[in-house]
Amino acid sequence: MRTRIRHGLAAALTVSALFLVAACSGGSDGTGDTTKEKAADKPAAEQTTSAAPAAATPLTAAQMKAAVLELKDLPSGWKTTKRDAAPTVYKVDKPECQTLAPMLSGDIAGATEGASGDFAVGDNASEITQTVVTFEGTGAADYIKKLGDALDACPAFTAEADGNKTKMAVKKITAPQGAEEALAFQLSLEVAPGIKVEPNLIVVRQGSGVMRFLHLADAATAKKDFDGLAKLATDKFVKGAQS
Repeated sequence: MRTRIRHGLAAALTVSALFLVAACSGGSDGTGDTTKEKAADKPAAEQTTSAAPAAATPLTAAQMKAAVLELKDLPSGWKTTKRDAAPTVYKVDKPECQTLAPMLSGDIAGATEGASGDFAVGDNASEITQTVVTFEGTGAADYIKKLGDALDACPAFTAEADGNKTKMAVKKITAPQGAEEALAFQLSLEVAPGIKVEPNLIVVRQGSGVMRFLHLADAATAKKDFDGLAKLATDKFVKGAQS
């Protein structure tokens, strides 16, 4: 079973998986109505939902390194692991879903990639992959919006890579608080008849930086462990991006 998880993740994330992102903004205060009537009731300074995001200076290499988890940040029992090589090119059955394909490996178009981290517990019963990238100008905010829009159009679809097709579905989950924007979801994909892999993922933005964080574990402990680990990763990312 432990080996299945490790190899299931590799298969899911390098052959026949595609990450979907569910918009669960960590900074939402429930006032996101952008209708003219609602906007008219707000002071001008609060009408931020319809305004273009402010351009931000890209994160430095040092900031991105400081924003990624290290082994010392994790609870006891974790170890560092090596990430699989080059990302796979995916084809999907719905054109509007193609934007989500790069989330598979964290290879995000238009971004400058920074540091990354990969960890596992024991014999890979639980796994983490994390990547931090940065954008020019308003690219980070634009990217998060684009992912959210794609999710709205793609609650389920089929992806193909190397001749293999996999059906995928997504379920929104709660994103940790702390970053300017946060998206969270659980991806469900069948890697073999009757065998599903269901990693949890968050994508968060702070200024010009974006972090992608994935956690895979046995279903019995996945959600509980994910909540704590996702918060840990978000807090360090935000601190590093602001350093």
